[in-house]
Amino acid sequence: MLRVKLLEEGARLPVVAHAGEDLGYDVFALEGVFLEPHRTVRVRTGISVEARHPETGVPLGLLVRDRSSMASKGIATTAGVIDAGYRGEVQIVMTNLGLEAVELKAGEKIAQMIPVPVLTGVVEQVETLEESARLGKGFGSSG
Repeated sequence: MLRVKLLEEGARLPVVAHAGEDLGYDVFALEGVFLEPHRTVRVRTGISVEARHPETGVPLGLLVRDRSSMASKGIATTAGVIDAGYRGEVQIVMTNLGLEAVELKAGEKIAQMIPVPVLTGVVEQVETLEESARLGKGFGSSG
C-alpha cells in the first residue's frame, strides 16, 4: 500500500499500470526542468509518501530507480533511497549522461519507486566474524 499526500497544486499521484505485476510506482515531475549535458538536478514531485506492506502494515522503504524511457535518453536516476520514516517531499535526483540537453515536462513520468522491506538493525562491534567459503575474495574472484 502506498499512501500519498499531495503537497502542491499540479502534483500527481504515483501510478502502477499493472498492480501485482509491475515492480514499481511511476512518479511524475511537478515542474518542467531543463537538464544540461553532464549535469545533475533535483526534480520536485510535489508529493510525500508512506509505504506499508499491503497485508501486514509493516513500514517499507522505497528505492528510486530509472524508468526505461528515461534511461534510453541517457537520463540516470541517482540518490535513490526513501527511508520508511521520511515524510518530506519526494525529490528525484537525475543526471543527464548524454551530450544533448533534455527537457522534462511538468506531469511527465520521470522515475519509479520500488517498495522494499526495511532490514536494518542494531550494529554490533565484534572481534571476529563467522567463517565463509568466500572469505575476503572479491572483485571478480568468482570468475
